[in-house]
Amino acid sequence: MSFQCTAAISRPVETLAYEPWKLAVQPFQVAPKTWYVAGQTWVGCYLIDSGEGLILIDCGIPESLYLLVDSIYKLGYQPGDIKKILISHAHFDHCGAAGAMKMLTGAEVYISKEDWEFIKACPKETMDLDPDSHPQMFEADQFYSNEQPIQMGDITIKTMLTPGHTIGCTSFFWEVKNPVTNQVYVVGMHGGVGANTMNDDYYATSRYLTPDLRQKFLKDCDVIRNFHVDIALPSHPNQITITDRMGQYTDESQPYLDASVWPEFIDERVRQVKALMKG
Repeated sequence: MSFQCTAAISRPVETLAYEPWKLAVQPFQVAPKTWYVAGQTWVGCYLIDSGEGLILIDCGIPESLYLLVDSIYKLGYQPGDIKKILISHAHFDHCGAAGAMKMLTGAEVYISKEDWEFIKACPKETMDLDPDSHPQMFEADQFYSNEQPIQMGDITIKTMLTPGHTIGCTSFFWEVKNPVTNQVYVVGMHGGVGANTMNDDYYATSRYLTPDLRQKFLKDCDVIRNFHVDIALPSHPNQITITDRMGQYTDESQPYLDASVWPEFIDERVRQVKALMKG
């Protein structure tokens, strides 16, 4: 199935705080050993089974935390099975529940050093963005390195600093094997592509982000669009439509397997950023 995207959800924080059932979704598999576990359709959270413990990518906000935890239980896992929590970038919708998840699981929390500094320097641009959400500050245990993949069990996650949406936005790439065919797939997730922080109006008020990050984002996109990614996962499921096939996964059919999605997704995000550039 070729690349598709949809409009962003209107008032997602308010909805999750007061009417969460409107965005609730069951956990569903997207790749071998990989599940969508956010429990809601606004922010993507992914669980990877390494065979020696679980890796969680992003945590959502505190108001949707119980949906995330419930999704983990529904898959037959325990929160304590999570050993590593990987944060894609410094905004509260991706790391607002990280403090609670760290306490609940005892897992190590990973984030880029750049975004860790961003959070500490500018909480009003990172954690305190919406009065209806109450994110908790957390402690970082590890910082990413492009040269040092994250390895656990039979999963090796390569990280790549891809600034733009934030100064330390990080993308993830890892391989999984189909247990039926033994075919190996590359799974990729860009850490953040929102043009809302890559426009001149935002830069005019930001204490931390500058237009050179936008140029870095566009330059990096020229490179990573050529990466081979068999299964492209979104940090927000409206950016790459995946909920339309939830519950359809089988090892034999692989409904998310389509190497054309990744470059088309990157091209669309570049188009959106350039459309907001003035002059």
